[in-house]
Amino acid sequence: MMKRKLGALIGAAALLAAAPVASAATSGEAGATGPNDCPTRNACFWVHSNYRGAMGKVEGDNRNFRDLRNSSGCTAYPGTWNDCVSSIANRGTQCTVYFFTEAGYGGRWHSLSIGDEVADFATGYNDPEFNDAISSNRWCR
Repeated sequence: MMKRKLGALIGAAALLAAAPVASAATSGEAGATGPNDCPTRNACFWVHSNYRGAMGKVEGDNRNFRDLRNSSGCTAYPGTWNDCVSSIANRGTQCTVYFFTEAGYGGRWHSLSIGDEVADFATGYNDPEFNDAISSNRWCR
């Protein structure tokens, strides 16, 4: 009887772990050191270029980075990730992630394929104005 209950608990835990998360963001992980710290199934971003400073992460679409809490001290929109991203990595498992300069998936955008990362927007995208300009993200459909 005890083995059956334990097996049921393990099975339920496995189902919960595999359940997709619509959207989640960190408040800024100061101990993160680079793209290798980005968990599987996430797009991660850092306050500074070269994956330095606080790291945020998302699993789903986010219409407005003002809704994503960030305690790193960004000044554009204090306490949020809006206009506060300087490097990115895609550790998603299914598709490309798109980053936009305006909330609601508007403005200019750049895509990032699975496994790719951009340490500095000036060199990675040849677009220095994309630095500290990200306001939303969407995964491919």
